[in-house]
Amino acid sequence: MSIGRRRPKPSRAQLRSFPSVSIEQGRAARQRARLVSFTLIGLTVLVTSAVVHGSGPPFVYRLGQRPEREIRVKVKEFRIRNQTKTSNLRQAAADQVPLVMLNDPAPIQDLAERLDDLTVTIAKSQRFEDVDPTLVSTWHLKPEAYLDVKAATDTPQRRDNLHVQIGKAFAPLLDAGVLGPGALPRNEESSRTLSIRNVGQPADEARIFPRERVVPERIVKPDGPVAKEFVAAFTPSRVGETLFQLVADRLDGRPTLTFDQEETARLREVARSAVPEWFDPYREGEVLVEQGQSIGEEQLILLRMEHDTAIAELTVAEKLQRALGILALVSALFILAGSYIARHEGRIASDLGRIATLCALVVVCVGVVRLLANQAWNAELIPVAASAMILAIAYNPSFGLMATFSLSILTCMALGTGISHFLILMGGTAAGVLGLNDVRTRTKLIKVGATSAAVYLILTWAAGLWEHQPIELIRNDGFWRAGWGLMAGFFMGGSLPFLENAFGIVTGISLLELGDNTHPLLQELVRRAPGTHNHSITVGAIAEAAAERIGANGLLVRIGAYFHDIGKMLKPHYFVENQVGSSNRHANLAPAMSTLIIIGHVKDGVDLGRQHHLPERIIDLIEQHHGTTLVEYFYHEANRRSGNDPDAAVVQESAFRYPGPKPQTKEAGILMMSDCVESASRTLSEPTPSRIEGLVAELIDKRLRDGQFDESGLTLREIAEIRDSLVKSLIGIYHGRVKYPEQRTA
Repeated sequence: MSIGRRRPKPSRAQLRSFPSVSIEQGRAARQRARLVSFTLIGLTVLVTSAVVHGSGPPFVYRLGQRPEREIRVKVKEFRIRNQTKTSNLRQAAADQVPLVMLNDPAPIQDLAERLDDLTVTIAKSQRFEDVDPTLVSTWHLKPEAYLDVKAATDTPQRRDNLHVQIGKAFAPLLDAGVLGPGALPRNEESSRTLSIRNVGQPADEARIFPRERVVPERIVKPDGPVAKEFVAAFTPSRVGETLFQLVADRLDGRPTLTFDQEETARLREVARSAVPEWFDPYREGEVLVEQGQSIGEEQLILLRMEHDTAIAELTVAEKLQRALGILALVSALFILAGSYIARHEGRIASDLGRIATLCALVVVCVGVVRLLANQAWNAELIPVAASAMILAIAYNPSFGLMATFSLSILTCMALGTGISHFLILMGGTAAGVLGLNDVRTRTKLIKVGATSAAVYLILTWAAGLWEHQPIELIRNDGFWRAGWGLMAGFFMGGSLPFLENAFGIVTGISLLELGDNTHPLLQELVRRAPGTHNHSITVGAIAEAAAERIGANGLLVRIGAYFHDIGKMLKPHYFVENQVGSSNRHANLAPAMSTLIIIGHVKDGVDLGRQHHLPERIIDLIEQHHGTTLVEYFYHEANRRSGNDPDAAVVQESAFRYPGPKPQTKEAGILMMSDCVESASRTLSEPTPSRIEGLVAELIDKRLRDGQFDESGLTLREIAEIRDSLVKSLIGIYHGRVKYPEQRTA
C-alpha cells in the first residue's frame, strides 16, 4: 500500500439512506395482514356469539336432576298434547261408524214373487187336488194352508188385497236385508248398527238399521219381531201366519248382505281424522316439579314444552337484548384471550395462518358443544378437552390452560349451566392439559386421559353432593365424564400424526422420529460431510443441556442441531471441518465468492428441509441459526485485499452478513450460541477451562452486542445461564486424560 494515498470515499448516495420500496411494501403487507386478522377475529366473535345464543335461552334441565326449589309455569299458558286421550277419542269416533253392508234384495224379491204366484194358483184352483203336485211338494203345502189361502182369495177384491199385503210383509226384509252367519269378522260382531245400501246405489243413500232387524235367527222364529211384523201385515192374521210358515224355511239361508270392509275402513279413518288432538292446558303458576323431586320423563316433556313456549313468546326487543349481552361477553372473552396471546404467544399473533386455525378451532368446538347439548351422556366435554389438548401440544400447557378457561366459559354459556359444571369442565380438562408439557411417548397421552378421567370423576361427585343431587345421577354422570376423559386421551393418541400435519405441530414423538439416524438427510450428511455430522451431534448435545438449564425445549434444540448444517452436504469441501487431508478450496476464490458459498449453506439447508418435509420449527432453526452475523474471516480478508489495492471499492459489511432472520425463539438463540462456540473451541490448541470460558464469553458477548438476540426473547440472566452451561459442556468434552506410558515393542 502506498503511503499518502487515501482510500476512495463512499459516495453521497451511499451515505444517505432512504426507505426502499421493499420496506414500504413490507409495511403495507403487514397492515393488510393486521386488517385481515382483525376482520377474521371479528367474524369469529360474531359466529361464536350466534352459536352460543342459539334459538334463545338454553334448556337446562336433565333427566334425573333434582331441583333445589319447585319449578312453576312461567308463561301465561301452554298446552301439551295428550296422545292417550286423543287416541281414545279417535277410537271412540271410529267405533261409532256403522258397518257398511251391501244389500242384494233379489233372492227375497224372488221369494215374494213366487209366493204371490202361489196364491194366484190357489185362487184359480177348485180344490186342493187340482194344485200342481210340484208346487205342493216345493212349498210343503198342506190342505189346511190351502184352505186358508183359498178363503183369502175367493174374490178378486180379496185377491188384490192379499197381493198388496204380501208386498207389505216383505218390505222390511227387502229394505234391511238378511245377514247370513259368518258375514261379519269376529271383531265386528258386536256392532249395534249397520249402514245398508242396495247394490248400485250411491253411498249417500245408505240407511242405518239396528243390528236386530237383520239377524236371521230373529226372522225365522215365530215370536221374533220380523215374524210379528210379517203376520201383522195381513188381515186376517191367520192368513199371515199361514204364509209365514210357507216362507220361513226359505228365508233362513238366503243372506242378502255383504260386508264392505274397504268402505268401512275409509269411513272410520275419516271419523278419526275429524277428531282434533287433545291438549292438556297448563297455566301460569302451576307446579311442574316439586322441590327435591327427581325430574322424570313426563316432567322433562312438560319442562321442554314450557321452555319452547317461553322462547316463542320472546319479543324482538328481548331477543336483541340477550344477543347483545352474549356478544359483549364473548367479545370480552376474546379480548382477554387476545391480550394473553399478544403478550405471551407472539408466534400466533404474528401469523395469520395460526390465527385462522385458532379461530376455526374455537368455532368448531362451540358448534359441536351446541350439537351435543343436554345429552344424558355429558359428551360436551369431548370437544373442549380435545381442543384444549391440541393447543397445549401445539404451543404449551399455559396456552392450553388459557384455552380451557375460555372454552369452558363458552360451553357453560351455550348450555346455560352453573358454576358446578364450569368447575368440573375446567378442572378435569386442566388436569390433562398441565400434563402435556412434553409428549415423547404415545402412552403419555393415555396417561393424560386417565388423569383427566379421574379428576372428572372426583369433581362430579363433589359437585353432585354439594347440590344434593341423587346418587344415581351423580354416579351416571361421573362414569360418563370419566369415560369421555379417558376416550379423549385415546383419541389424541390415535389422531396425533394427523394433527401434527394439519396444525404443523411438532411433538416430542415426531422429534424423536426425526432424530433417528436412519433419516435420509442424516444418512446423506454422514456420507457426504462426516465432519459436519460430527459437529452437529456435538452441537446438539451441548445445546440440549443449555436449553434444559433455562427451561426451553431441549429436544427441539437437539434435533434442530442435527439438521442445522445439512446445507453443507451440497459443497462439503468448502467447509473446514470436512477438509481433512485436502487443500483449502477458498485459496483461489475472492472473499466475496467464498462468502456466498458459506452463506449459501443456510438457503440450501432450508430447501433440503422443505423437500424432505421437515417441520417448520426445524426449518426455522436452520434458517435462523446464524442470524445476521458477519462472516468475519472473509470480511477481514476482503478488507486486507482492498487495502492493498488503492482502486478497489469500499467493502460493504452487509455483503458479508448472513441474510437472517435473527433468532426468533429462545431455542434458535441457544442453537446460535452452541454452534459458534463448538466450532471455535476446535481451534484451541490447549482447551483449558480458562481458555474455553474466555472463548465462550467472547463469542456470546460479540453476538449480544451485535443485537442477534434482540428478537429471541432471551433475557440477560438466561444468556448467562446458557454461557455457564456451554462452558461446562465443552470442558467435559475437552477434559484432560491420564497419559499412559508408551508400550514398548519387543
